[in-house]
Amino acid sequence: MAESERHMPDSVSEHDEGADAAQHREQAESSGAASSAANAQRSTDPGKARYEDQRSQSGNGWTGLVQDARSWLLKRQLAVWVSGSVAVINIVFLLWRVLFRIPQDSLYFSTTYDQLLMTGGHIANGAVSPQPPSVTLQMIGLIATLFISTSTYRLIMDVIIIFTILAIAEPRLGRRRTLLACLISGMSGAVIGLFLCLFINWLGGMWQNASHARMTMSPLVMIFGALMAASAFSSFIWRRRIRLIGYMAVLIALLYTGDPGDYCLLVAALVGQFIGYVWHGPQDSREHWASSSAHERRSLLSSISVVLSLGPIVATVSHAHRGALSALGLLTGPGTINDARLMACLRTASKSSCYQEFNLYHISTSGSIIRAILPTIVLLIISWGMYRGRRVAAWSAIIVNSGIVLFSFLYYLLSSVQNDMVAFQAYRHGLLPSMLMTVLPPLAFAIVIRHNIRLFNVPTERGALWRGLSAIIATALALSAFYLGFGLLNPTSFLPHAHWSSLLSQLPQTFIPMGFLNTSQAVLRTTTFAAELVRQCIGIIFWLVLIVVVSRWMRTSVAENAGERKLAGSLVELGGESMSFMTTWEGNRYWFSPTGRSSVAYRVSHGIALTTTGPFGDPGEYLDDLQGFTHFCYEHSLSPVFYSVHDATRQALLDQGWSSIQVGSEMVVDPRLWQTKGKKWQAIRTAINKANREGIRDVYADFSGSPREIQSQIVDISEQWANLKSLPEMKFTLGGIDELRDPRVMMLYAIDADNVVQGVTSWLPTWRNGQIVGWTLDFMRHRIDSPNGIMEFLIARMAQRLKEGGTAEFMSLSAAPLAGSPVDDGEDSAALHHALQIVADIMEPSYGFNSLFQFKKRFQPHEEPVYICYPDVSRLLPMGLAVLEAYLPDLKPSQIRNMLNH
Repeated sequence: MAESERHMPDSVSEHDEGADAAQHREQAESSGAASSAANAQRSTDPGKARYEDQRSQSGNGWTGLVQDARSWLLKRQLAVWVSGSVAVINIVFLLWRVLFRIPQDSLYFSTTYDQLLMTGGHIANGAVSPQPPSVTLQMIGLIATLFISTSTYRLIMDVIIIFTILAIAEPRLGRRRTLLACLISGMSGAVIGLFLCLFINWLGGMWQNASHARMTMSPLVMIFGALMAASAFSSFIWRRRIRLIGYMAVLIALLYTGDPGDYCLLVAALVGQFIGYVWHGPQDSREHWASSSAHERRSLLSSISVVLSLGPIVATVSHAHRGALSALGLLTGPGTINDARLMACLRTASKSSCYQEFNLYHISTSGSIIRAILPTIVLLIISWGMYRGRRVAAWSAIIVNSGIVLFSFLYYLLSSVQNDMVAFQAYRHGLLPSMLMTVLPPLAFAIVIRHNIRLFNVPTERGALWRGLSAIIATALALSAFYLGFGLLNPTSFLPHAHWSSLLSQLPQTFIPMGFLNTSQAVLRTTTFAAELVRQCIGIIFWLVLIVVVSRWMRTSVAENAGERKLAGSLVELGGESMSFMTTWEGNRYWFSPTGRSSVAYRVSHGIALTTTGPFGDPGEYLDDLQGFTHFCYEHSLSPVFYSVHDATRQALLDQGWSSIQVGSEMVVDPRLWQTKGKKWQAIRTAINKANREGIRDVYADFSGSPREIQSQIVDISEQWANLKSLPEMKFTLGGIDELRDPRVMMLYAIDADNVVQGVTSWLPTWRNGQIVGWTLDFMRHRIDSPNGIMEFLIARMAQRLKEGGTAEFMSLSAAPLAGSPVDDGEDSAALHHALQIVADIMEPSYGFNSLFQFKKRFQPHEEPVYICYPDVSRLLPMGLAVLEAYLPDLKPSQIRNMLNH
């Protein structure tokens, strides 16, 4: 796909009539007669007719997407019906309660272990009934929680999750197996999970705490197992992704809340995965080639980091704090600790669950949740950086978790000292077990990261690190000075009145939103709105700055190496495809084979490593290069995408489990068979004859060796073209003036008797074993007032020159992006094709891809399809964004609006 895409639409649509007729037709087009001209051409151009028939069969982009959505839903009818039924059941239930004014507590949805075992009263309407309900009523209420959501917000989330899970499971398992997996895993999870919760709490000496827990479940218990069963019928990448995300979500809830329903969800997931294993059988170990062990371990570590990051928010908003890591979540959360209840508990001879129940009791408010969001965002960014292999992210995670260990240990130590606890009392009240459960996870995680620090090998520029640290320190000092200055100037805004010591002791609480710093015995309390605003904004501003700095640290910013580009320039002369010379252009990065005799050029955007065609260099290494580059991408947490590759490369990738979509057709002419005889060549002969009559000749030269006057005219022609466009010049596989300066690139330009350059084309060489075997059209522009047919003249003359030279095996006219590509089979490829078709339709007025496609067909070329190949269908959106950004890196929002309104 070369600069031929930039040909002006008026020249593209020329016919074989004379100059007067051509001018008359252009005037008719400008006055609204373009449709009749197009119809006339369609009747005489079978290639165009075939193309338009193809588009009419697949529909335009928007119609195609609607058809894709309808087809997608028809294959997932179970997901639609089940999620819709859950929504209807809950809405009817809610209306019934409202109409008959039935309190939810009277429906026995609050059953506890004590009530089920007849050891406690039933909670109804806020009061305790001495007589518990019958076991039958309690079981009915418990089973009802498998279908009834506890709140409107939870209902919305449940319906979305149920639809998503079944939409994944149904195509993989089939309708009957999906229902069977839901039934078996759901009932097993409900029964075994409740007893597992009871057993674990009894084993941990926390029976008193667990016996009061509300035994509620959710509709997800009946559905979740089907997702895990479906993972067995997925590709390796999707299987790992489903299980990793699924178990991560369950563990976050289980470890930080410990609600009985969370145990049911875990058991349902395990049973579902076992069902999938039984149905599918052992997995094929050969699938593991696509992801290295380093990438798998890094993904696991980043997932653990996500769990620890989200824990504080989950623990803060939860009403149950019975999970193994609830203490850690609440300590690192933003809420306040109820010291009065803690002290009262510790003065009694309570059970060992005392500390678990009262030590970290939270008051959940909207303010406390908001204060937890910003630090959580920072931790999630660090987790993302770990997934991307950033070494600064790994060290940041080590520092953060080490800090949590230190502060947690100090908190528990101070608690025991303040209450004069000896070791036995500390153990009896549950302080030591709670401290271990709080300290050990982050400590172990920090040690594991340090042990695996070699997995994180993507560096960050040293200057960026120092600038970020300087910004953090400067922000902290400035905010601290502002807070202290405000307090000293407005001492009456605090109670008691502020002074140096009290302001300094209160300062850490404004920056670090951790529960153990926000005790109920605050040194200072604000009494005015201004003071409270200052206290809240100090921490918010600091964390916002931290988010910006950490985000910049995590960006992938590998500087282009001039030495690598020079090496790539020499390797391209060993061998490559017809468009491999584009790999030498600025903006590419390079992966080199272990031998250094072959390479792959790529660009990084949106987590995608987008290649510029396929491997180049030694042809004997191409197959190994495909796997080597893929491993390299996974090592750096990038998704590899091979762009504009031919069928041989595509087939090799398909054999490895990849998917592909045709993105264009390269027009290839054999110059050894070049001739212009016959009726179908009349337009080409007319262009040649017209140029000869007007004294226009073609000149074959390189840009640097041409006279300065010629260079200046070519630059002017290029600028004229660019100024007429509402969009910026396209890049990536489309060259411009800068790419013309390479002495290996040849130009063929048309110049008239007055030495005025009327049009210019550039041609990129293709080598095999050091010998040039073909040329590819790239740069193609002409003056606004140049004679009609000037481009046809230049291309025809290049073909004639190559025929006379006798050494060239092919002359490629390159390909028009997103034009002339049929719809591939497959649900995902069809959707992507229609999405790309929408982009092509929007860009057509400015770039004329389809018009260009028809123009190139005048030279009777052989069409060779070019493809985009990708291993992961879930990355289609970032893949599309990466392609768009590669072609239009300087595209502005205002230009997008102009393009849409064209």
